[in-house]
Order: sequence, then C-alpha cells, then structure tokens
Amino acid sequence: MTVQAYTIYPTKKYNREPPPSSIVLHGLDLLSSPIQIHNHRFFHPANGAFSDVINNLKSSLAEALELYPPVTGTVIDNEKGETCIAVDAEHILGTPFLVDTKDTPYTGDSEDLSPRTDVVLPPLSSILAVKVTQVMIHTVWHSYIRSI
Repeated sequence: MTVQAYTIYPTKKYNREPPPSSIVLHGLDLLSSPIQIHNHRFFHPANGAFSDVINNLKSSLAEALELYPPVTGTVIDNEKGETCIAVDAEHILGTPFLVDTKDTPYTGDSEDLSPRTDVVLPPLSSILAVKVTQVMIHTVWHSYIRSI
C-alpha cells in the first residue's frame, strides 16, 4: 500500500506568547553531528477505525508542537555564525507525518518502518518526523527526533 504523507503544523489552541525567532544552541549541543533518536511506541489495535486513530494522533501532535516550539523549527547558522534553532514563520516547515499499512505481521524493527533512513540528518531538515505503521497484528508509532 502507498505511504500517505501529511505535514503537521502547531495549533494556536493555547494562545501562547510567540517564542523568540531563534534559540542559539550551547556549545555542548554541537559536539556531534545531528543524529536521529528513535522513539518507538507500540499499541494494540483500536476498537474504532484506523483513520480515527490517525486523526487523533495528528491533532495531538499539532497541539504538542504548539507547546514545544523548538521541535517545530529548523537548525540554521544565523548571521553571526551561531548555530541556532530558527522558529520564526519562515523556518517552521511543518512536521512530516507518514502513515503506512502493511498486510504482514510485525517481525521486528526494520528500515521501512522509519520515517527517515539517514543516520546523520541533512541541513535544513525538520527536527521531528513521525511515522505510524499499521501491521497485521499491531500498530507501531514511530517518531524520530533530530538530536542537536
């Protein structure tokens, strides 16, 4: 089956004060290249439709992105040469949210379950990417966050 791709943006539900346009990273944040941190969540099939689960996950993610603005930004070098997370409107590219359905049972972790396969993430990639995969027996929730 084809992987469905969505882009999730933060809500404005909580009417929070806007974050600063950029957050300069500390030197310790820059000791290594940006890598992926894998965060796997497994859950049993829902009683309702899979599409309802996906819609709930997308809306929950959008709310969480509003509460944690740095996760929505892009890592850039500012005009002073400092590496920072830019969270102004120009640099909030949205969070990739992929949905996949497989008609095979879950047999273990594999690359096709990942929303991204790069070990070191390329510049200007989103900090967070999410993929939900429904397999024959269970649904697997994968989120990958860029370590900076």
